[in-house]
Amino acid sequence: MTQGWFAPLRFIYQFEVFVNRDAHLTPQQLTQGILFGLIAALIWGAWPVVSALGVRQSLGANDLIFLRFTVSGLILLPLFYKLRFQGVNLGKGLVLACGAGLGYISLCLYALSFAPASHFGIITPSCMLTFTTLGSWLLLGEKLSLSRVFGFIIIILGVLSIGWSSLHSDISNPNYPESWKGDIIFVFCGSLWALYTISSRVWQVEAFHATTLVSVLSMFIYAPIYFFLTDPKLFSAPVSEVAFQGVMQGVLTAVLALLFFSKSVNLIGASKGAVFGALVPAVALLLSIPVLNEFPSLVEIIGVMVVSLGMLYALGLLKIRKLEYTSQRGGS
Repeated sequence: MTQGWFAPLRFIYQFEVFVNRDAHLTPQQLTQGILFGLIAALIWGAWPVVSALGVRQSLGANDLIFLRFTVSGLILLPLFYKLRFQGVNLGKGLVLACGAGLGYISLCLYALSFAPASHFGIITPSCMLTFTTLGSWLLLGEKLSLSRVFGFIIIILGVLSIGWSSLHSDISNPNYPESWKGDIIFVFCGSLWALYTISSRVWQVEAFHATTLVSVLSMFIYAPIYFFLTDPKLFSAPVSEVAFQGVMQGVLTAVLALLFFSKSVNLIGASKGAVFGALVPAVALLLSIPVLNEFPSLVEIIGVMVVSLGMLYALGLLKIRKLEYTSQRGGS
């Protein structure tokens, strides 16, 4: 059954498109890693759009944080009780929770009070990609081929081009007079996620275990803060909005996306797994059209295409080949 499921993709390998894959990876492992990364990118691309929609309606940032980690924490609590901190002490668990859980989400939503969601989709993924690649090279000893370096450069240029028009047009936007503050915070958001990516690989934390630690520890920390130090709007908001955000924040984003991303990192490596974060701006732009009635500019559309091309090189699906010149003597 597994062989048949992967059969439609195996022809790619026969034509040596994956010429730059790591020696220890099988075609099935690389394919699984790519698929898991794509699913995570699709969910995360929808997150800023859905979160912006929730804040525009009846809920606030504190309510979204509470929904995200309470729903996911309760779902994973039985598993946490079973696994506890197997191979991971409390300190390491808190580092993971900070990088991909409460620390990351709180910082992102705080930054969104200064800058628009489009800045998040542009700055955070590019910084996450850059910091993760640097960290993987320096700390994990992952090799960077010329093709992958070329791909990362293309991705960064593409991500920057996506945000150029929005960053330029928002300079005089009275709704975001201090957008530069949010932009700086988005850089730190990217570094936090890189911390989670590299740490989960260094400590060899299994994907589901890492997801459980992040969700449950974040729930235990934030639940008292939410009820005693904030002004909850959860109980006065429409049930339909709470249910929708609960599924999106607590099930899809906090559990499934993080699980798929962690699995992708375990299969194909931290720096390659980080590439999927570059898809977030494209997904966010496309979903913003029907959900938020926001239409991308020509520059943003071109940027999405550039990012997609860079991803093919960074993943090793395309390769820069050395040109070999041979002299042919005699007739042809």
